[in-house]
Amino acid sequence: MDKKKLQREFEDIGFVPPGVMVSQSFGENFQKIISEYHHEIWRDGVIPLKYRYLIALATAVFDKNEARAKLEMNKAIKYGATKEEIIEVLKQQVWMKGAPTLVQIAPLVKYMESKLDKE
Repeated sequence: MDKKKLQREFEDIGFVPPGVMVSQSFGENFQKIISEYHHEIWRDGVIPLKYRYLIALATAVFDKNEARAKLEMNKAIKYGATKEEIIEVLKQQVWMKGAPTLVQIAPLVKYMESKLDKE
C-alpha cells in the first residue's frame, strides 16, 4: 500500500499510526492486516471511542510516554472527554503508580488545561 493511500485511509485521525506505517516494511499483506486491525480497535463499539482513548491515555501514562499521552488526550477530547474525566484518569494513575507520578503528569495537566481552557 503506498503512503498516499494510507494517508487517505487514516484521514479521520490526521496521521498514519506508526505501527501501520512500519508494517509497510513487512509487505502489503501484513500491512493490510495491521491496518484492518487498527480500524477494528479504533471504532465505536461496546466501549465508545471516548472511553477507548481514555484507556489509551491511562496506558500511555503508565508507560511514561508523554508524547503518546498527549496524542491520546487529544483524541479523547475530540470524542468528548471532559476535563473532569481526564483528571479522574490521571488521578487513577497516581493511585496505581504512586505519588512520584505527579511529577510525570504535571506537563499533561498543563497541556490538558491549554487544550480545554480555550474552548
